Amino acid sequence: MNIPNLLEIAVAWKRARNPTEHQQQVAEARLQVCDGCEYKNFRMLTRSYICDACGCPLSKKVYSPKGAEACPKGKWHI
Repeated sequence: MNIPNLLEIAVAWKRARNPTEHQQQVAEARLQVCDGCEYKNFRMLTRSYICDACGCPLSKKVYSPKGAEACPKGKWHI
């Protein structure tokens, strides 16, 4: 089981609240990849999409500062 990097999570949440234009573009491109992914799952309890591969909420995960390797399945090339 992967232990989440708390700094990565904090930065992603901060970026999601007030992204730069570039961060927004990267997030939108990543989200397009996630839209076709078998690990994307809607959770009724939180009324949001999560990545079943890592458990992260996609609305924040796409803002990860880690880069393309932030996708646990290696699907992001952005």
